Amino acid sequence: MTYFPGNKKMVGVLLVLMLSLITLASASPLTELGLGMADVQLLDPTIISDMRYATADNFTGQVLYPSNRCVLREPVAFRLLQAQRRLKSQGLGLKVFDCYRPISVQRKMWAVFPDANYVANPAAGGSRHNRGASVDVGLVDAAGRELPMPSAFDEFSERSHLDYMAASPEALHNRRILQEVMQQVGFLPVTTEWWHFDAPEWREYEPADVDPRLVPTGAAQVLAVAEPPTGSVESVLWGFERTSAGWQPVLGPIAVNVGRMGIAAFERKREGDGMSPRGVFPLKLVFGYAETVNTRMPYRQATAADAWIDEPSSPRYNQWVRGIPAKESHEKMRREDHLYRLGVVVGYNTDPVVAGLGSAIFLHIWKGPGQPTAGCVAMAENDLERIVAWLDPVKKPQIILGHAGAR
Repeated sequence: MTYFPGNKKMVGVLLVLMLSLITLASASPLTELGLGMADVQLLDPTIISDMRYATADNFTGQVLYPSNRCVLREPVAFRLLQAQRRLKSQGLGLKVFDCYRPISVQRKMWAVFPDANYVANPAAGGSRHNRGASVDVGLVDAAGRELPMPSAFDEFSERSHLDYMAASPEALHNRRILQEVMQQVGFLPVTTEWWHFDAPEWREYEPADVDPRLVPTGAAQVLAVAEPPTGSVESVLWGFERTSAGWQPVLGPIAVNVGRMGIAAFERKREGDGMSPRGVFPLKLVFGYAETVNTRMPYRQATAADAWIDEPSSPRYNQWVRGIPAKESHEKMRREDHLYRLGVVVGYNTDPVVAGLGSAIFLHIWKGPGQPTAGCVAMAENDLERIVAWLDPVKKPQIILGHAGAR
């Protein structure tokens, strides 16, 4: 760097700028991830999901959510499971209309209906939905049929209020059952909306703007790879682990490279497109050339006779096979460039395997900084060794690919 002794102010500005860049590069993206949240239907598939804001059937008339996924803070989700068990004993069940709501969606709602009696003002702290601490629910019978209530969901009228008594006896009975069960497990009602319930611990959580499709469920170890800058394949990876003090960053930032065409949009990954898949995927197998490596994960040694089938028409598509195929398109698992001297299989398109959606997605050794992959995530060998030694199958490790956190 060239210094200008006569311009101390300029030197100070440059130092502040450098420190800001260093802070951005080293800042953990913990607040940008859905760690500590859970997908309710993965925990209990008997809870029916009817997320109205994932459709145009809501008061805004717009599709506001990218998926029908009901995500809540983990303690809130487990509280909801308790309510479902109580209702099942009565031959009933829950249907969820809304769960975690990104703060960006709250702003759109407020723009359509700026009435704080029914829609929380995002500028005044937003909704408890934005914290993942509220849920909107109705009742279903044993066959999954929705039961009548005094009003429709999200009807902004007196009929939605808990003290409204001019409804049919059946609707009032259903409302009473829902209120009793939800309050028995600790949820707090809202007087103007029969469907809305808050967790008593809602103050413990901050409003967030997380994509529910990138929320891992059931994992105690998570690797997270950020969306790379536009036109770049370079990103960073962090490793997080659940501890008694909550989720903590334990690895990173680690420089990584992704597919030569970046990270695909959700569910748009295709065979041979040069893109890394976007989403949350399990990590189940470590592989390499050595007979053994330093890892607690299941390990498989790659030999010259091993291949991974990437031919979509093959019944063995996206599988590791013994014996190099004569006709099926494949990738050798023991490469001459040694990029697979150590690797981790990413559980993408494995359960079920769908022809043509992409195959052979690994963490593996890179060719060097800024060198793209065919769709995998690559890094320096010593960094991969640290990850492999850290991974623990008991903690059900998963990887998040393509989050919008710090890069």
